Amino acid sequence: MAVENLEDVRGYATSDVFTPHPTRPGLWRIVGRTDDVIVLRSGEKVVPLPQEDYLNSVPMVSSAIMFGRGQSQPGVVIELMAGHTIDPKDEKAVIDMRNQLWPHIEEANKRAPAFARLFKETIIIADPAKPFTRAAKGTAIRKVVIRAYEQEIDDLYEKIEESADSQGLTPPEAWTPQKIEVWLAEHAATINKGQLPSSSVDLFEQGFDSLSATFLRNRIIAALRSSEDKVVQAKSSEIGQDFVFKYPTLSGLSFAIAALVNPEFKDAVPLTLSEEIQSMIAKYSANLPSFETFQPPKSGAVVLLTGSTGALGCHLLSSLLSDDSVVEVITLNRGSDVAGRQRVGFEDRGLSTGLLSSSKWTSLVGTTTQVDLGLDNAQAHVVKSRVTHVIHNAWKVDFNLSLGSFEGYVASTRSLIDFSASCENPVRLLFTSSAAAVYAWDVSKGAIPEEVMDDPSVAAVSGYGASKFVAEHILAHASSRGMSAISARIGQICGSTTSGDWNPSEWFPALVKTSLALGCLPDLNGPVSWIPIDITAHSVVDVLLSESAVPTVFNVVHPRPAQLSDIFTALNNATETRLEIIPFIDWVRRVEALSTSTSSRDIEIYPAVKLLRFWQTILQANARSASSENTVEAAGLPVLQTTKAEELSLSLRAAVPVGKKEVDLWLQYWRKVNFISL
Repeated sequence: MAVENLEDVRGYATSDVFTPHPTRPGLWRIVGRTDDVIVLRSGEKVVPLPQEDYLNSVPMVSSAIMFGRGQSQPGVVIELMAGHTIDPKDEKAVIDMRNQLWPHIEEANKRAPAFARLFKETIIIADPAKPFTRAAKGTAIRKVVIRAYEQEIDDLYEKIEESADSQGLTPPEAWTPQKIEVWLAEHAATINKGQLPSSSVDLFEQGFDSLSATFLRNRIIAALRSSEDKVVQAKSSEIGQDFVFKYPTLSGLSFAIAALVNPEFKDAVPLTLSEEIQSMIAKYSANLPSFETFQPPKSGAVVLLTGSTGALGCHLLSSLLSDDSVVEVITLNRGSDVAGRQRVGFEDRGLSTGLLSSSKWTSLVGTTTQVDLGLDNAQAHVVKSRVTHVIHNAWKVDFNLSLGSFEGYVASTRSLIDFSASCENPVRLLFTSSAAAVYAWDVSKGAIPEEVMDDPSVAAVSGYGASKFVAEHILAHASSRGMSAISARIGQICGSTTSGDWNPSEWFPALVKTSLALGCLPDLNGPVSWIPIDITAHSVVDVLLSESAVPTVFNVVHPRPAQLSDIFTALNNATETRLEIIPFIDWVRRVEALSTSTSSRDIEIYPAVKLLRFWQTILQANARSASSENTVEAAGLPVLQTTKAEELSLSLRAAVPVGKKEVDLWLQYWRKVNFISL
């Protein structure tokens, strides 16, 4: 006898909450019950079980029950194990216990989206006199517990409503930059583990991450909405998703907020990106040393390589160690166990670890922004007496961050220039730049030339690209002082021709994994000049070691582009279920929809959610491609010239077009590292 409870179709609604299998359509996992879901005032839905399950595993915790239906943020009631209980009326004891629990709360928060994060002010410590009511199997009964602690929960939210912050702070005393900065500092401290950030230093260099930025943005919006002034309230809608990324210092944020509320402060808003670029170029190009003319060494090259443990760095090191004209490679990296990390990097990318036993390799630990690169006197003396070439490859890749977040990397470029000037031999310095430095190029002018661009607006796509643009200019200034300084402007790198190693954190792997989970691929047509990472490394080394005259800038992209539609066809042929092709704008909208209620586990399934700003930038670039057929690639990205690069690099001239073989290798690699399953 069938039991049914649906009016429109035959079936039974179990009230379970499911999530889809990341790669196998039709398979689902139960993650909770619909009556467990907490619907916040904003309409966002919190599935509490991942956070509760983690907290329930903490030794001092007997049980944790989250609450918050209809409220602005969730909270949790925590029942402590015997021997850890406290009197919840003892305010000092509660504060101390919240501090003890906080590391575990932070860990639990990693399992939830930003809007579901728990904060210290939303932790209620259960009263030993009111133990949780439990079912026969020993689990706490959610509805009964929440009803028993209804008064405590109401009191908590009343305090939150009375105060704009967890520490009892009110909104800014006035909407002036000075008052706003004070308010921001205290809020940022509560979000940043109690550490008070410097007002002039980038927040992301002081412990902030994307979730921290999201929460600070939410507090700014809440403060604006709490104003009695209708005009100020309306300004809350102008705080974009990237607001904290766009103004990543407390000083910059305070002026930006003040200018929103009061037009009289608009003239005090921080520099535009183009102005910031020009200012940073001037700062790090001042008082450059003079250089002797570079001559190719007769006894072989001694190369100093920074950033050798990353993807491109590993391939560069492999290429240098395999080159007979290189007699020594000195790598400079930060952190501990560099040799171990280097070996793991080689193993992961299918490179010969036997090369790391070569007597040609010397591994040093240092910091490029410090005097003599952070080396001791003896090490610095040896390096200065031997080095003939430098490859500066150490750079963070993050398209969310502002230019200010990369100033340390720009400073390291200047530091390496100064270090090179103090070497006994004239040094050639090659910087691994990026096509992102010129992605806002006017495609109506044709392909991007292999030269330094004067207009800073061509770099106005991201802080990452802007930082590369700045470094290119600093090297160009050094070149004018006699240095052999080169920028290798590298386009989109793809997996190697031997192992297919393509970093899963990059945009295309994220697109592939998300598309497999969604069951559809975006309709992106046109050529792509993606270049395998091993060919990229060989091309860079070819130019570095060239005995011919070298240009100030050369572009490293594939001289024979592939068609993205052919790559998608190869992807589709490799999957069990053929993926539907949908318009790119529809694909982006699906990713945007996921971002509104995605947990940390879901982000593993749909990693494209983390790159929303990137997809939106590509969407805008794609819109301009229709009228510029021969000067843009797929997604509206500009074409780059490779004439100078091909003249100097046999590896680039001989590169075979990317096709089915390469796609199969990428998929094999992503399966090997457990990124996807097919």
